[in-house]
Amino acid sequence: MQKNVFLGSAMAAAMAAFVIGCDKAEPVEQGNTAVADQPMAQSGVESDVVALPPPPRDTDVIASVGDVKMTWADLSKEVDEIIRKAEGQIPSDQLPQAKQYFRRALVQQFIASNVFEQAAAKIGFSVSDARVEEIIAEAEQSTGRKFADLVAERGDDLETVKAELKKDLLPQCLFEEKVFPSIVVTDEEVATKVDEIAAEIAVITEEMEGYVQEIAEDPATFETLVKANSEIKTPMDLRCSGVPWTKISTLKEGEISGIVDLGGAMGIFKLLKHNAAETPDMSAEKAKIDGIRERLLKGEDFAAVAKECSDCPSGAQGGSLGTFGKGDMVPEFEAAAFTQNVGEIGEVVETQFGFHIVKVTARNDEEGRVTASHILVKTAGKKPETANVLVLLRQVPQALNPEEVREKLMTARKREAQMNFFSEQCKAIGVTCSLFPEFVAEFQD
Repeated sequence: MQKNVFLGSAMAAAMAAFVIGCDKAEPVEQGNTAVADQPMAQSGVESDVVALPPPPRDTDVIASVGDVKMTWADLSKEVDEIIRKAEGQIPSDQLPQAKQYFRRALVQQFIASNVFEQAAAKIGFSVSDARVEEIIAEAEQSTGRKFADLVAERGDDLETVKAELKKDLLPQCLFEEKVFPSIVVTDEEVATKVDEIAAEIAVITEEMEGYVQEIAEDPATFETLVKANSEIKTPMDLRCSGVPWTKISTLKEGEISGIVDLGGAMGIFKLLKHNAAETPDMSAEKAKIDGIRERLLKGEDFAAVAKECSDCPSGAQGGSLGTFGKGDMVPEFEAAAFTQNVGEIGEVVETQFGFHIVKVTARNDEEGRVTASHILVKTAGKKPETANVLVLLRQVPQALNPEEVREKLMTARKREAQMNFFSEQCKAIGVTCSLFPEFVAEFQD
């Protein structure tokens, strides 16, 4: 059953994170590195790095919250169901890692949901029907669909889905109504913090001005000051620093700047070496893609030519990229795919990967989906501008007005209150986890 029509479940997010983290073959997809692989725990039952003990028996309790227990059989059943629903999305050689990834997510979800449910039951707290209807109304407004219609389309029971929604909302509502109201940030605390930030900014500014004076008197002291005082002590490529080239573009190699405001930091830069951007000669690649397009326009089979000529792994499938939506491909490729006539051989498209010929085989404008194939001729690409610099860098706190300070203090205290509440409830209720003991180490004496 679909647990929640509007709010994605924790496990749906976990599955998406793992699947997106897997290697994808197509070089034109932007999403390939959007989500990094999560680190595998050293506890558990499967690993491709270390030998671990055999799995527990089906009846073994691997986690408990008070009197509520999760056995190995319970966990395995849920993991197997997730793997079944993800059939075809996870490479077979990554199934062991996937199972361990989902085990961790499911055990964490089991512990958290039961701690909150039991904590709420102790004080007689529950999510109100009004709160559920408020969330449903917000979701209906954002989607333009009726909640009941979506539930019916999915074959779910309306009251069951609302009950699941209540369960999902419980931690948030419990904090908002029972924990956060007692948090106070006084005017005196705000004023003190504003003064502390201003004083820290003044001290760092004075120090940096002193460094500028020392360097002006003896430029050779720059390297010594960097080693002693900078938060970055080795030369770096300006592209990796987040500093716009325009900030130091007037420097010549070997010159040292004054103080550069970096928004949250101050830096004094020495330009070590600057290489301008270079565009390689791509005439051979352009001639090759033009020749391929001529063959296609004369009637040669697209799939056959793709298998022969394409530099993309999709060439083995005749250039097929399957069906994709907006945002899945780099902008230049997407623009062609969503504007070309279905069935035509498109004009040559240049992207960061090279030259493409796109053929759209189907398009659903209402859903924003396209089925297409392509042929790729890779290019070396433009050689980027580089600037190697040595920087005397100091982080500087952001100047905030009283209301911004109040908001930051309140946010920090809410986060601390959440952690303290959960920790206290875990200790009071009693939480165990033999499969991943690190989850509960801090809650046990």
